[in-house]
Amino acid sequence: MLTLIRRALFLALLCGMLQGCGVIVADDPLETKLGDLKDRGQSAPLRDLTEFDWDEVHLFNEYTRREVIEEHVGQPVISADRHQSGSLLVFELDGEVVKTVTVSGDYLRGDEFSYGPDVRVVPWGRGAMRLEQPGSEGSQ
Repeated sequence: MLTLIRRALFLALLCGMLQGCGVIVADDPLETKLGDLKDRGQSAPLRDLTEFDWDEVHLFNEYTRREVIEEHVGQPVISADRHQSGSLLVFELDGEVVKTVTVSGDYLRGDEFSYGPDVRVVPWGRGAMRLEQPGSEGSQ
């Protein structure tokens, strides 16, 4: 029994280490596509990376308070006091949340919390990516 527990702990530790090194593939296809885009240093419309309908997306980075998230989304999204890990994307369609995706690495940035359906994901130096609305300052 003790050997089984040690093996389980070893595997859990190993998986955590491999995920941190980028060896384990992300659970959500969007996270994988964003990571590939970042690694290639390319930009794309966020809509082209998703496989579901949405008309607004909200971006929250690590340690954003629950109250801030609820203020921008208009409804509860997380139960913890703060979003703990990575970038949180909250997608809405007609004012209702249709999907949330946590992007590990917290490399997504933006000047706003909320973006429309034409938002683009663009490289932003040293492995970061930025959400930009077409026509906004700094868009490509």
